[in-house]
Amino acid sequence: MDRLVYVYKSRRKLRTFLYVPEKDVFSHIPAALMDAFGAPEFVMVFALKKERKLQKITVEELNRALDEKGYLLRIDLESEEENLLNQERKRLGLPPLEKEQIGEFFH
Repeated sequence: MDRLVYVYKSRRKLRTFLYVPEKDVFSHIPAALMDAFGAPEFVMVFALKKERKLQKITVEELNRALDEKGYLLRIDLESEEENLLNQERKRLGLPPLEKEQIGEFFH
């Protein structure tokens, strides 16, 4: 049987999405992450299949995250200009962070 995945977007963070295996169940997600994410807004539900094409992530990555942590946080950074963290790092003379490194701040 295919796994159902529920997708929520953050009202606080632009282009930030949370994938969970149960609708409206967030009790297993770290409190700090949920505080930063804000009140989740339901976007969609879909059946996760091997042949399914997803944006920005693979089926394997999503399955692994749901199995290991019970959720996946996706932060889409379209450009450096929209990435406020890297703008501030640049201002401070620090090197920019990769998308994966930024995601680690929420784990």
